[in-house]
Amino acid sequence: MRIWHQSSVDLENYPHYHASMLRHYEKILHPDTQMTFVGVPVDTWGGLSPSDFIGSPYLYQQTLSNLLYTNCLRAEREGYDAFVIGSYTAPFLRECRSLVNIPVISMPESTILVGCSMAQKIGLVTLNDENRWFLQTMVSSNKFEGRIAGIEVVEPALNEKELEDAFADPTDYIARFTEVSRRVIAMGADVIVPAEGIVAEVVYKAGLTEIDGVCVMDGIGIPLAYAQMLGSLHRSTGLHAGRKWHYVSPGAEALARFPPLARG
Repeated sequence: MRIWHQSSVDLENYPHYHASMLRHYEKILHPDTQMTFVGVPVDTWGGLSPSDFIGSPYLYQQTLSNLLYTNCLRAEREGYDAFVIGSYTAPFLRECRSLVNIPVISMPESTILVGCSMAQKIGLVTLNDENRWFLQTMVSSNKFEGRIAGIEVVEPALNEKELEDAFADPTDYIARFTEVSRRVIAMGADVIVPAEGIVAEVVYKAGLTEIDGVCVMDGIGIPLAYAQMLGSLHRSTGLHAGRKWHYVSPGAEALARFPPLARG
C-alpha cells in the first residue's frame, strides 16, 4: 500500500510539524504501508502563511490548483493507492477526484464520516476564521448540518506559522483548545475533531484524546486510516469516484489540451 500525503505548507519552514508527522505515521499506518509526505515548493507562500491566501479564491487557485492536479496525476501514474489532500480546506477536491481513479481523501469529509459512526453530534475546532469558513461551506455542500453541533475557533486565532511555535510547548494552546471544545460539547457534541492539520498534530503530540468524557479524534490519523481503507477497497473491488455526474473524467484527449503545469 502506497499513499501520497500532499501538505499545503512548505515543510522546510515547519520543521517541528514535519518531524512530528513522520513519527505519527509510524503509530497509525500498517507496517506494509508506505507514506510519501510532500509539501509545496518553499517559495509558494512568499514567506507568509496559507491563511493569508485562502480567503481569496483567485490567490488560492493560483498557488495550489496546478500543484495539486499535477501531483494527484503523478501519484496515480507512479502506482500510489490513494492521495490525501492534507488540508482541512480540502482545496480542489472535486477537480482532483475527476482526474484520477485512485481515491482522493478529504480530511474534513473523512473525519466527519467516521465521527458519524461514533456520535450523533460532532464538534469541529479549528485554527482561524478563514478555516472555519471552508468548514462551514464543506458541511453545507455535503449536507452534514444535522450532524454538526458547532464549528469554533481556538482564541486568539493564529495562522499556521504562529502555531508551529506551539510544538515546543503546547500547554497554553491545549488549554485554549480545551476551553473552546467545552463550548461545542455544551452545544451537543459527543466527539471533537481538531479540524486543521497543524492544530490536529499539536493536539495529537500533546496526548489529548478526551475532554470531559468526549473523544478528541486524531485529526491526522483518521484521514490516513481512511485512505488505507479506500485504497484497499479500490485495489480489491475496483471502487472509484462516480463518473456520471459529480466527478466526470475529462478524458485523455481533452486533458492533453489542458495539462496541469505545476510550479517546480
